[in-house]
Amino acid sequence: MPHCNAFGTLINIMTMVYYYTLVTFVGRYFMATQIERRAKTRAKLRSTARRLFDKHGFDAVSVDQIVTAANVSKGTFYQYYETKIEILIDVVRDQGAEGNRQALEAVAGGVPAIPVLEQYIERLCSWFEANEKIAEAVVLASFKVSTEEVGAEPNNYTRAFLMSLLALAQQQGSIRNDVPTCELAKVLGGSLVASVLWWCKDPQPSGLVESMACTLKVFFEGAKYE
Repeated sequence: MPHCNAFGTLINIMTMVYYYTLVTFVGRYFMATQIERRAKTRAKLRSTARRLFDKHGFDAVSVDQIVTAANVSKGTFYQYYETKIEILIDVVRDQGAEGNRQALEAVAGGVPAIPVLEQYIERLCSWFEANEKIAEAVVLASFKVSTEEVGAEPNNYTRAFLMSLLALAQQQGSIRNDVPTCELAKVLGGSLVASVLWWCKDPQPSGLVESMACTLKVFFEGAKYE
């Protein structure tokens, strides 16, 4: 009789383990499926918005037009984006991601990092100059990006790209390496944000590109005389 009880207990334990494993597997499967489905929906919204923005211009395109063309509900749009500005940021990031990846590969292959960095900053500032009306909103909305998003697609985000590029510059001996890369990126990224917001409030005839070029000079050379 004791053997029967022990056997029954073993069967019960094995059954519990089986059902726990099954439930865990099913849960993870559906979670992965949901994540994949959300990623596809977000990608569809981005590609649709990009096509409409390219054809009609940002100001002429409404959220209603985006969701109609993407064949999703308006509620679905607002699960991913609070405003039209936020989807524009994703569109712009997508457009620059491949160029960022190629730039990092080129620098890793021996191309000097500093000119690449200067060209990148100039392109960013030129974009803000060309889109002066929404520049401030774009900068402020970009702060909503999570660390997880940056980690998943580093080439899409300025902060991750700057860190990678500055790390390569340190390896090349172009900039000091006694300061952590994250701190250098924080100073440069903060200077870029401040320059754009300052320019939005008080545009100068010389333009944002020239203003940021002066900021870069101070960043690389320092503010004090040797």
